[in-house]
Amino acid sequence: MKIRFIDSNIPKYYYICHMKILGIMSGSSLDGIDLALCEFNGNTKGKVFWKIIKADTIAYSDDWVSRLRFLPHSSAREITLADYDLGYLFGEIAKGFVAGENVDYIASHGHTVFHEPQNKMTLQIGNGSAIASASGIPTIYDFRSMDIGFGGQGAPIVAILDRDLFLEYDALVNLGGISNISITNSEKTIAYDISPCNQLLNFLANKKGFDYDKGGHIASKGKVNKELLAKLYSFDHFTSSFPKSLDNNYIKNNFISVLENDSSSIEDKMATVIELIAVSLIDELRKNLTQSTGKPKIMFAGGGAKNIFLMNKIAELGRNYSVIIPDESIIDYKEALLMAYLGYLRVNEKTNTLKTVTGAIQDTIGGAICLVEKGLHH
Repeated sequence: MKIRFIDSNIPKYYYICHMKILGIMSGSSLDGIDLALCEFNGNTKGKVFWKIIKADTIAYSDDWVSRLRFLPHSSAREITLADYDLGYLFGEIAKGFVAGENVDYIASHGHTVFHEPQNKMTLQIGNGSAIASASGIPTIYDFRSMDIGFGGQGAPIVAILDRDLFLEYDALVNLGGISNISITNSEKTIAYDISPCNQLLNFLANKKGFDYDKGGHIASKGKVNKELLAKLYSFDHFTSSFPKSLDNNYIKNNFISVLENDSSSIEDKMATVIELIAVSLIDELRKNLTQSTGKPKIMFAGGGAKNIFLMNKIAELGRNYSVIIPDESIIDYKEALLMAYLGYLRVNEKTNTLKTVTGAIQDTIGGAICLVEKGLHH
C-alpha cells in the first residue's frame, strides 16, 4: 500500500490548517515508545492529505518496563511521580527526534494504567505539561476522558482515522497488545476490542526468555489445547455486544490468570492463544461484514501483522476475505499516526471520537492542550 502524499501542484490557498504533528504512542505490550512525525493538509472539500515524514520506536529500559508493569498496584504518590517522570522522558525523546523540524504540536496517548469506563474513569500517564516543558512544543494529551464523561467507553479511538484516511478497505484490524477492529459502512462507523493479542503472546514469550515470539516461531511448534481454548473463550467480553473495550487489568486478572494456572507447555499455550486471536477475529468479521461482490478487503496493522504463524492462521480461517498487509510504516506506526491525527482534529476543533463506536451520548472533541512558547524548554 502506498502512503498518500501531499500534491504540491494544488494551490496553497486550497489548503487549510497545514500542520506537522508528532504522534507518540505507548502500547499495552510495553515494547517501546512509538513516534511518528506526520504532515497533514485539510482542503476545502474535506479530504485530508497526509504522510508520515519519519518514524521510530524507542525501547523502554528494563527499569521502565518493570515500573510500568507493576504501576497499577502502586501508591498514589508513585503513580503521580511516574506520570511526571514519563512525561519528561517523552518530552526529551521528542525534542531529540524532531530536532531541525518545525513541529506544530505533539499529540501523546500516554501509557494506560487504569481503564474503567464502567466507573467513568481512565488514566493514561505521561503528563502533558511535562512533555511540553521538556520539548518546548505545545502538547495535546488525555484523549479518552471527554468521551468517558459522556458515557462512552473511551475506546477504541482508532475508528475516525480508519474512516477518514483508509477508505478503500472494508475493515481494519489492529493486532497490538489488544486486537481491535474498525468497520465503516454507509450508515455508520463501528469499532471495538476483540481479544487480547500481543499482551498474551509476549507474556508467554517472556517465559522462554524472549521479548516476543518473532514470526510466531515458538507458537508454530505447539498444538492447540481445546480445553484451554474453551476457558479463554468463556469470558463475558466475547458475548457482549459493542460498544466494548478491554482493560489491561481485566486481561491480567482473567486471561493471564488462566494461562498461569494451566499445565500445558509454553508452545501449546502460544498455539492456543493464536487460535483464540484468529477465531475470535473471524467470528466478528462474519457477524459484521456483509458479503459484497468479490472478497472484502481487510487491512492489518500492529506488531501481530508481522507474526507469520498468526497471519497464516487468519488467512486459513478467513478464506472469504482478502488479507492485506500494508507498508511497514503503517504496520509499525499506525497508532502513532492515529495520535497525530487526533491531535490535528483537536486543534481544528473537529470531532475526534465517535459515539457510534464508544457508546457515548454524543460525538466529542477529546484532548487537553498544554501551550508553551515554541522553542522554550527546561
